[in-house]
Amino acid sequence: MSKRVGVYGGMFDPVHCGHLAVAELALGALSLDRVLFVPCKLPNHRHAASATGAQRLEMLTLACAGSAQLVASPIELEREGVSFSIDTLAQLKNDDPSTDFVLVLGRDAFEGLPLWDRWERLLDENLLAVVSRPEISVSRESAELTQLASRMVGSPEALFEGSRGKIILLDELQNHLSSTRVRAALSEVNDRTKSTDKRLDDWLPATVRAYIETHDLYR
Repeated sequence: MSKRVGVYGGMFDPVHCGHLAVAELALGALSLDRVLFVPCKLPNHRHAASATGAQRLEMLTLACAGSAQLVASPIELEREGVSFSIDTLAQLKNDDPSTDFVLVLGRDAFEGLPLWDRWERLLDENLLAVVSRPEISVSRESAELTQLASRMVGSPEALFEGSRGKIILLDELQNHLSSTRVRAALSEVNDRTKSTDKRLDDWLPATVRAYIETHDLYR
């Protein structure tokens, strides 16, 4: 059987425990061999990151250190210009044609998919796993634009068998954390006496929290 690898892109500014929960969910639900965290170099439709690409990659490397199945990939940081998921997936498949790659993304990202570069080709030529929450479903507009009903499959076996252009919904995740929320909390920590904020202990891996403090990020 071919290897199965999830490709989880984003700014990861910073990586937090919610990101790790998405990756772990995809690993288990889809029986993946590993998940690649791919930090974006230059976004196409949102503001740039607060931390540099090198810093975000280092934080991801620290966050992934406890699992051999989670890997931080510099593939987009090493490429010139704006980061496009369709190019990243094409490069990965070209470099390793024997592996089945599946793009892992959150429901919010899926809602914005029509804003992505060559998004229709991205859908037609790849496999997608959309991580949602039990109380939040894909909007009717997004479902119609992406032809979700005809693309959706109900099992990992159906996802990886046959042609591309298929989508599986994973709705078991119970985590509402976002990088915006984490950055807001970090910006409130103005001195070392306040750096024991218990929320951040729960939201960030300890190694990532230490890295942020050492490099004085998100102040």
